[in-house]
Amino acid sequence: MGEANSLIVVASDSIWSQVEEDTYGALERTVYTTRDEKIFNVTQTDPASPEINELLLWRQVLVFGTPDDPGVRAIADKAGRSSVDPGELVQAHDVWARGQLATAVVLQPGREVDSWRERLPELSDLLERQFREYVLNRMFVSGVDTATADYLRDHFGFTLEIPHVYQRVEREGGVVLIRNDNPDPSELIRSILIQRGEPVDSMKPQMVYLWRASIDDVQYNVPQDFDVLMGTGRHFELNDSEAVEARGIWKDRAAYPAAGPFIARAVRCGDSVIYMDAWLYSPNPRRSKYEYMMQLEEILDSFKCLS
Repeated sequence: MGEANSLIVVASDSIWSQVEEDTYGALERTVYTTRDEKIFNVTQTDPASPEINELLLWRQVLVFGTPDDPGVRAIADKAGRSSVDPGELVQAHDVWARGQLATAVVLQPGREVDSWRERLPELSDLLERQFREYVLNRMFVSGVDTATADYLRDHFGFTLEIPHVYQRVEREGGVVLIRNDNPDPSELIRSILIQRGEPVDSMKPQMVYLWRASIDDVQYNVPQDFDVLMGTGRHFELNDSEAVEARGIWKDRAAYPAAGPFIARAVRCGDSVIYMDAWLYSPNPRRSKYEYMMQLEEILDSFKCLS
């Protein structure tokens, strides 16, 4: 039950009341997509709660307790551990339900509150890393589209790792559109537009703004406007290639107010510049935009210039 970014925290109400604010701050860190979006959603329950049996069936369960806590012991036993020590993070799969990942945060007897707070940074890093691995592994369940990688190599001099579920549309003027609108374009669209540009002497984020403005009317079926998020322009190295990037929010000019986040990049490759615009349309407020933007960013990060 539950989504991969829903966390059920099992702990006594008496301890939770002392660490609630710190725990929400560490585990419900936000990222900005079109709004501040929580990476995880935390729900706390006491082991004696009437809902405990149902909540223990959720996909991700975190049990905070001392080494002799029954929930901690259940996770330790499933992990093949005869004993656990205070300060450990112990994980096991399929403890109370199939497909579940359960984490025991082992607290020190007599200083439960302090040891709880001490483990939060490590726990947050671990959960975010595992969530990213889950998202990216799920993205490539269909396999890598080697035909599109070959096409980009032959026509543009670089490769991208793209899942099979994306469709390639070739256009005039050195432009290719790679798009995934499954299961329904009214509910979800992931799009990457690629265009070869002229050589430039210096690479600056401003060139990405100007390029994206030049394609909004020409390359997209519904013309777009966009707002760049302040502080997102950057200059960096992408797999040994010089690159610049800008992020922001695109908006349709049509009567229907469609909008979403985008990542636009320019990457130097051989004697030309490759421009890429990756954008997301996901209007359901209950669906995580962060998860899909993570997938688009992973595709862009796989860029490798072969020139």
